[in-house]
Amino acid sequence: MSRSKSAAKHQQRHSLGARFNQFTLPARKGLGRLLNALGRLPRVHKAGLLILLPAWLGLFVWQPAPATPDAPVTGRLAVPLSDADKRVIDVPTGGKRIDHTLAPGETLSALFRSWQLPGKELIALVQAEPSYKPLSRLQAGQQLTLVLNADGNLHYLEVRDNGLVLNAFRRLGQEFTMVKTQ
Repeated sequence: MSRSKSAAKHQQRHSLGARFNQFTLPARKGLGRLLNALGRLPRVHKAGLLILLPAWLGLFVWQPAPATPDAPVTGRLAVPLSDADKRVIDVPTGGKRIDHTLAPGETLSALFRSWQLPGKELIALVQAEPSYKPLSRLQAGQQLTLVLNADGNLHYLEVRDNGLVLNAFRRLGQEFTMVKTQ
């Protein structure tokens, strides 16, 4: 009886190996035929296959990293400047400096009226502004710095947003011109 149990276990081990052998037999036969066919190729073709086959397999397996899309820059970063970081703007003798932060709904013409500045100076500023119209697109929160001369006429105007100078205008005779501030 012990012999039959031992034979049954032995039969199970062989049956698992036999099944694996049976399963892999077609692949092994195909590999053998491929090696025979390669053995009949000329030497130059064998060398070419030895070089090109790994290169082709490398390209087949290689996957380039996907291109990362350029993310648009969004949002706003407000960086307040301390009083020590304020720009130094020359004020003519007898003149004065006015610093003002625009409130919602305020316009430059309304501010000129409230500061009792001549309307012809506002017209001269508008004529000096560039084509993209920064003075007509002032927004709440932007800062204005005006320098008036001793006669009470506008000498210099600067528009800033979060500390960055957007535009600056300086008087030249009866007209104004844009000033590069950076």
